[in-house]
Amino acid sequence: MPSTRRHHHHITRKELKQPDEFLAFFEAASEFLTDNVRQVVISAAVVLVFAAIAIGTYLYESRGDRIAGEQFQRALSALNDKQYKTAAEQFAKLAQSEPRRRVGRLSRFYLGCAYMGDNDLAHAREAFVSFVGEEHDSVYANLALANLGVIYERMGDYAKAAGAYQQASTVPGPEQTRAQLGVARMLAKQGAKDGAIAAYQAFLSAHPFASQRQEVIESLAMLGASPKPLQLKPGAPASGSLPVAIPGASPQAGGSAP
Repeated sequence: MPSTRRHHHHITRKELKQPDEFLAFFEAASEFLTDNVRQVVISAAVVLVFAAIAIGTYLYESRGDRIAGEQFQRALSALNDKQYKTAAEQFAKLAQSEPRRRVGRLSRFYLGCAYMGDNDLAHAREAFVSFVGEEHDSVYANLALANLGVIYERMGDYAKAAGAYQQASTVPGPEQTRAQLGVARMLAKQGAKDGAIAAYQAFLSAHPFASQRQEVIESLAMLGASPKPLQLKPGAPASGSLPVAIPGASPQAGGSAP
């Protein structure tokens, strides 16, 4: 006859303690949340505030960039249409209202171009001098310095024109080569014949295939000189590396033209 004896499971001390441990953990977590709920809410609010500020700043700056860009394009269109006074007014306003934006800083350069187009040389000079003082882009700096050379040349200040051209010749940019010829031309206009000849001959040595070669040869002929420099003694520097002395300029590149 099969046994009908039942096996009774004895609850261990460990099993008796498990519900108590769970309740204790739950109560501790609830107490921690209750005690720190204010700090949690404040932290969450701070995060939301900073996020809102960041998003608002981004949207504000994006809108400002768009508006400034549209104003810049309108001023540039006026300049291209040779409406120099209108362009000057718009560029001047943009340069004053947006000095931190790139289009605001570039407006100083184009302001000078507008004044040049209107033959307002004094204001053009001021605009380019202001622009060059803070510009770090070599292309725009080269263009501005070359324009300063043109302005001083038109004003009859050949010493400062030579200094501006010399600065432009040392800054990489589209007007670097022509600025070297500007230096030689200004030396000739100041009566510094030997310096002008040396500058022209140095140009031909450095740029033997330049498109301005024939122009330089003709300028040398007018000065009574040959395209080829005089034969130097052994060990003397080549003419292309001879320093050019500019009357009224400091020994450093560029002098004090602006």
